[in-house]
Amino acid sequence: MNDGTITRLIIVKILKKIKESTLNIDECFETETKKYKISDKDKRYVYNVVLTTIRNINTIEQIFKLFVSKFNKKEISYYFIISALSQIFFLKQKDYAVINSSCEAAKEFNSKKIINFINGLLRNICRKKTDINIRSLNKSLHPNWFKNIIKELSSKKRRAIYKSITKKPNLHINFKSKKNISLIKDKNIRTSKISISINTKKNIESLPGYKEGLWWVQDYAATIPVKLIKNLNNKKVLDMCSAPGGKTFQLLNAGAIVTSCEISEKRIQILNLNAKRLNFKLQIIKKDILKISTKEKYDVILIDAPCSSTGTIKKNPEILFRSKKPNFNFFINLQYKMLEKASQLLKDGGIIIFSTCSLNSLEGKKQIEKFLLNYKEYYNDFIKKNEMEKFSNLITPDGYFQSYPCDLENMFGIDGFFIARLKKIIKCY
Repeated sequence: MNDGTITRLIIVKILKKIKESTLNIDECFETETKKYKISDKDKRYVYNVVLTTIRNINTIEQIFKLFVSKFNKKEISYYFIISALSQIFFLKQKDYAVINSSCEAAKEFNSKKIINFINGLLRNICRKKTDINIRSLNKSLHPNWFKNIIKELSSKKRRAIYKSITKKPNLHINFKSKKNISLIKDKNIRTSKISISINTKKNIESLPGYKEGLWWVQDYAATIPVKLIKNLNNKKVLDMCSAPGGKTFQLLNAGAIVTSCEISEKRIQILNLNAKRLNFKLQIIKKDILKISTKEKYDVILIDAPCSSTGTIKKNPEILFRSKKPNFNFFINLQYKMLEKASQLLKDGGIIIFSTCSLNSLEGKKQIEKFLLNYKEYYNDFIKKNEMEKFSNLITPDGYFQSYPCDLENMFGIDGFFIARLKKIIKCY
């Protein structure tokens, strides 16, 4: 097989693995590409096609449906067709080249029926390509489970969220000091005194200040939890799920005495590598957070809880492409147990910051309402609009922070995020 045929075969295998597993794009990409000897240029091409296909799958499947009323997503031909349509309609590659190489790659599966189907359908679509108005294909074919968790939003908001999935997210950079922001000359948007958002194709490691440890990558919404804690200097803070380290580094940079907890050895390695580059010294507890001793008490506990990650669909569009929906019950139960554990570790008068990058209210507002109902010594310490400066519209009437993947797109765009600030009552003895 030539390089063009091999790359298209790899693309199909990656798409199939993503569809059928819970692995993310990067994990599937690494697994499949290491089986073949292809150049770095071809690897970039493969990654681009995979990502473009998944981001635009809603439109691609509608094109598919114009010509085939029913199709089995378990068939290998499905992956050949959707990746080919991605290349033809969105990456603007030559029809004949895509069709020919797709059919060549399909020979790997030793089925004339598959090859004939791919060849016939793609040629038929390309003959009528000029009659297809992509902009009119705006019906939502997204998974029902996802539609259900955003169904209470307005139709305008829902459409904006669907549209946001197709867009490449900006890169958000958080600096240790505002004096270093000027190092990056690329066109950027200042998101705070110490952070910027840029749209770049450059390798992150090639940007000024990276090797010197002057900044780290962290979505703007993900920086808000730490910003909601006042006077962090010398306060004892527990970061319950610390890797890859963005919030831990914010806390350390603000002068807090931080204990980071992380159970995964792989994630601890990432955390340590990031900390070494940034010249931060870490105090890490390698243990299940639910099993750590309650003897030590903290002024602040940060729970950036494991969740369904539905708020990150711009960065992780595979969430909506997979056959299986996220295990919501697992995350909801774990989050509540973490809140209960935090209640045992917090000093009187202390603060719990609870956050998830989820759009599911059961992982956000309803989770907090349940906790406050059962733990009367806590109350919702309302996040005030003036704490968010010009982004006060992201504060709900209940005093929570709630963003969506379509928010601030005319400025720099952010992830979907929920944040609550809880305070423990000081007991009178």
